[in-house]
Amino acid sequence: MRSRSLNPGENWELFTLLGIFVVAGLVLTSFWRIGAMPKLWANTSDAGPAPMLAITPQVGQNLTSAISAAQTAEPGAIVLQPAPIKPVIQPAAQQTDSFMYNGHKFVYWETLTLRVTSYAPDAVCCWPYNGTTTASGRSVKTNGGHLVAADTRLIPFNYMVRVPGYDNSKPVPVLDRGEAIQGYRLDVLLPTFSQAQYWGVKTLSVRIYRPAEPIDD
Repeated sequence: MRSRSLNPGENWELFTLLGIFVVAGLVLTSFWRIGAMPKLWANTSDAGPAPMLAITPQVGQNLTSAISAAQTAEPGAIVLQPAPIKPVIQPAAQQTDSFMYNGHKFVYWETLTLRVTSYAPDAVCCWPYNGTTTASGRSVKTNGGHLVAADTRLIPFNYMVRVPGYDNSKPVPVLDRGEAIQGYRLDVLLPTFSQAQYWGVKTLSVRIYRPAEPIDD
């Protein structure tokens, strides 16, 4: 049987048929790849992020050893957390600074920075008064002669103060005042004029205490 070559029309039909097969193969391949992609997404989305491992170093524990121990017990991402702060329990004396004096309770009020001078119970310091009685009407011998003069608009009578270096820094009463003692001033009473001169002028932080209940003069 004698073979013959394909004419141009038959060649075109053959190439068209081959092209249809190629395109069909590509389409099938694309559908297969698209069908496989949701599985990939499901694997990544369902897994979620790596678990976060919180590290709280214990008191006295090295941070590096805390991280190493946590990684061994529960590997994953590490989030450092500050160690818990333990409340500081202060001694009772610091929590409530109070005391009793002559049957009255006094409680801490405030601390003021004052210019502190000194005077003596004599005519030199107390003129025109004789220096035996304070402006509050109490004797200068009250509390063993340990008392102070203040501007009573700032620190009222019957309040107590702790003056560093005066009467061993024990609380003493505010029982006096004077024309020269105005504003942030304080005058401590000393037995003699020479001792008052020796005291000089000091700038001190003075702790002030108020009576818990009003005191009748």
